[in-house]
Amino acid sequence: MTPRTTIAVSAALLVLTLVTAALAVTGLTGPVRLCVTLLFFLAVPGWSVVAFFRPGTSSLTWALVLATSVALDLLGGELMLLTQWQPAVASAAVLGVCGVLLVVHLATARRPALSMLSRGGGR
Repeated sequence: MTPRTTIAVSAALLVLTLVTAALAVTGLTGPVRLCVTLLFFLAVPGWSVVAFFRPGTSSLTWALVLATSVALDLLGGELMLLTQWQPAVASAAVLGVCGVLLVVHLATARRPALSMLSRGGGR
């Protein structure tokens, strides 16, 4: 993905993160909060991690984003079960960490990738 795409997606996902946080703070319930929260948990945690590596094609990137998001969400659920189930605290932690990582992506999008995946797998 190009730096311009990384910036655009990171900015859009940062807005989604802020909207998710606002809906959680206001206590709004219903289908809007459900859809926004599901979209957040399916896209933002994975993008926050995968975008550091800039894997190349859009299809590969989004497949990795979805898989990483689901894996991180499952790990978070397991941690909540082990630590006596504090979903509000866990959600706030995920929102905060993802928000910080998205800001980092916005600030560093024009720098070279951390891996050689975007250059043909290091061959």
